[in-house]
Amino acid sequence: GISALLDFMADFLPSSVDGKEITGVDKNGAAITRKPSENEAFSALVFKTMADPFVGKLTLLRAYSGTLKSDSSTYNINKDRVERIGQLFVVKGKSQEPVTEIAAGDMGAVAKLQETSTGDTLTDKDNAIRLEGIVFPAPKLSMAVEPKAKGDEEKIGTGLARLTEEDPTFTVSKDPDTHETLVSGLGDQHLEVITSRLSKKFGVEVTLKTPRVPYKETIRGNVRVEGKHKKQSGGRGQYGHCWIEMEPTEAEFEFVDKIFGGSVPRQYIPAIEKGIREQMDDGVLAGYPVTGVKVTLVDGSYHTVDSSEMAFKIAGSLAFKKGFAEASPTLLEPIVTVAVTVPDEFMGDIIGDLNKKRGRIMGMEPIGHGMQMVKAQAPKAEMFQYAIDLRSMTQGRADYTLEFDHYEEVPANIKEKVIAESAKAKEE
Repeated sequence: GISALLDFMADFLPSSVDGKEITGVDKNGAAITRKPSENEAFSALVFKTMADPFVGKLTLLRAYSGTLKSDSSTYNINKDRVERIGQLFVVKGKSQEPVTEIAAGDMGAVAKLQETSTGDTLTDKDNAIRLEGIVFPAPKLSMAVEPKAKGDEEKIGTGLARLTEEDPTFTVSKDPDTHETLVSGLGDQHLEVITSRLSKKFGVEVTLKTPRVPYKETIRGNVRVEGKHKKQSGGRGQYGHCWIEMEPTEAEFEFVDKIFGGSVPRQYIPAIEKGIREQMDDGVLAGYPVTGVKVTLVDGSYHTVDSSEMAFKIAGSLAFKKGFAEASPTLLEPIVTVAVTVPDEFMGDIIGDLNKKRGRIMGMEPIGHGMQMVKAQAPKAEMFQYAIDLRSMTQGRADYTLEFDHYEEVPANIKEKVIAESAKAKEE
């Protein structure tokens, strides 16, 4: 059927040079137009980027006006960069036929452009025009990606970077809290296609799994505790000793020095804070970062020979770990705001499902054409697979957006489950 379709397009559809003038903006943002003619200044829109195993990055563009020749240069108005043009091609299936130029109405390709990406405008620098870019849907589903074979991490990074150039709806990120590499796409099938291409083009086999929830740990109570590190094994020993007070705070972390009289020498106080910060990064309850804690250093002691920065760092870490366990520790979970656009007939299913996901309905409003918008807040832990769930509930007729809102305390039953899973993972 493809050949018949192409014949129909060639025989009956209008020529591209018979089309309307195109509208864009100049460097100052003023609206300008171009006729679809070879006599106009050159302008083209990059509509696709491909990772070719032989030539590398291949940029596909559609010329709207003017002419672009092989072995010349052009201007990327989006990036404010001049790009060197090597050999131009016309893509026919899997083959690329060299051409000397592309003109208004043509679709061509060029290899190894350094700065250009999908949606950019290539134009004549002295008569620059910026065309309206392509609006791509935002990724909906995120999964953690791991190599099946050890040592393939570098290959994965290279392959994923190339695939993001090809597909603007596919993104790669590093979670700063869990340190997992996350791949995000429009759905589970999209990510399956990505992993297949990663295998075929770059020879890397990967596993996709549900991302870890970036929980955080905090305290609800006040406590005063002692941390002492004392070790003697012949020769110079180790001695560090401090008393700290801990309490909740709105800030991520506060450290206050209230040492008077030299009970802890000034040069060792930064070491105590460093030990506390390192323990905060490692967590106490379940290995998640600690937040919302104020620590006040109030007392301590030292040894003129055995004390050192390392000894006081360990003392600070021990004090914090002990105090955290005694100060009513708890877990915090990320809460996201979700806005679901859904046909009227599926409203009941959507609301019921959000309630099952521990969601709170914030509001509902009709938006016309038999559609409603539902706004809710729900734990991020419940929403990783929402793209799949929503498609199943609504026959693919609904859409949604998701964004982080705040952290709040985890229910007791889930807290115990998370702590138990963390302990089990450490044993393994």
